[in-house]
Amino acid sequence: MKIFTTLFLSLLIQIGYSQSDCKPYVPVSKGAKWEITNYSGKGKQSGKTAFELLDKVETDNQSTFTIKSVSYDKKGKEVFANTYEAYCKNGKFELSMALKMDGASMQAYKDMDVDMDASELEIPSMDDEVGTDLNDGLLSIAVGTGGTPIMTMKIALTDRKIEAKEDLTTPAGTFKCLVVSQKMSTKMIMKIENTSKEWYAEEIGMVRSESYNKGGKLTGYSELTKFEK
Repeated sequence: MKIFTTLFLSLLIQIGYSQSDCKPYVPVSKGAKWEITNYSGKGKQSGKTAFELLDKVETDNQSTFTIKSVSYDKKGKEVFANTYEAYCKNGKFELSMALKMDGASMQAYKDMDVDMDASELEIPSMDDEVGTDLNDGLLSIAVGTGGTPIMTMKIALTDRKIEAKEDLTTPAGTFKCLVVSQKMSTKMIMKIENTSKEWYAEEIGMVRSESYNKGGKLTGYSELTKFEK
């Protein structure tokens, strides 16, 4: 009995450690709201996405965050809404690749059937070293109506790694961030390839992202412009 009790307590300690060791890159207070504003490479606003933490569920070895996103065009008109999940499990934070779906590009299909297959994307700990390689991400989207396929799109993130750690200031405040760089390919009618960098802050999420074409020219960026716990 003494041996069983010792092993049981050891297991509980390990589970508690794995949860506490995972620092989520999303707000932790249910009802928290935040906004990401999108800009062209020249700084012209092109739209925004509003987020809300709908729910947070904790089990012995996992925390699940349910997040709603609503995309708006540059005139403030709602164009697409989506719900996705993020997780703290086994000491790691992961979010759904569904987050990478551009609401503006889906506007034409909002009244159709949309089927998504999204992998989980790891966002590493602030304690991990610069240069650490990260897993790839894949998002497949199929759009149809009445059982007839209309469009398919695939988004792949590859060659992901920790680029840097730095402080970043946006209209929402100043944040200590982990910078992740990656290659991104989008295939629909044609294949488009670019590179991007993303800044993440613990218990906040993505603070800024930048996209570049093959020549290294900035083609667009997004940043956190509002945050309410």
